Amino acid sequence: MSTGLSPRFSPLEHVFRVRLTHAHDVEQLTHIPFAFREQFLASPELPYRVVLEGTMHHIWHRPRWLSPLFRLLGKAHILVPIEGRNIPTRLEVGASRDACGLPFHVWRRVFELAQPYEFPTTIVYNGQTNQVADLVGPNDILYMVWTARYMPPRTFTLATHSVALNLGGRLLWLSPVIWRWLLGVVRFTQTVDECHDDTVQISIAVRHPLFSDIFGYDGTFRTVRKEK
Repeated sequence: MSTGLSPRFSPLEHVFRVRLTHAHDVEQLTHIPFAFREQFLASPELPYRVVLEGTMHHIWHRPRWLSPLFRLLGKAHILVPIEGRNIPTRLEVGASRDACGLPFHVWRRVFELAQPYEFPTTIVYNGQTNQVADLVGPNDILYMVWTARYMPPRTFTLATHSVALNLGGRLLWLSPVIWRWLLGVVRFTQTVDECHDDTVQISIAVRHPLFSDIFGYDGTFRTVRKEK
């Protein structure tokens, strides 16, 4: 049985506690910073695309001897395999609807290297738990459920809640011991700049039970609208 109301425009509506009647109503939510409205409440009906353009200041992995694992996860588009500083990066937010009419997002991250690297994830709403989830990897094999929080006025966070294998639409839930040792616990923070509400600072870290923090990045991005 569903514990929440089906979203109308965005899989993240429940995080911001908004119920919209029309897509253009997002413009009226002035209590939510512009960057958050654009990214997290993007609707399939909007006449423009949302893009975050900026720089990853630092992408890092450790310990070094896990590099082969990072490369393998990178090829599977489960984790960013590169390390570096000041890497031009953009996040393209694609808002669509599934066969049942429910909204979902595809977040396509593009790292501008000598050979551009793309890292896409699909964001969906789980009505059974009233939570948001990411579909990650080949054939969306990983179904990662998040504890998502909006802390007014300028902070949004995600933390791994649970993980399942997505086997052709059937979810096989992993025990916390297994997924924490295989994938670690992700902690993500996005904060809107105090002076420019179209600009955000982001940071992410993955903590392993044995090795502590093994992966992370941080960056600064400006939210812009692009023609569809």
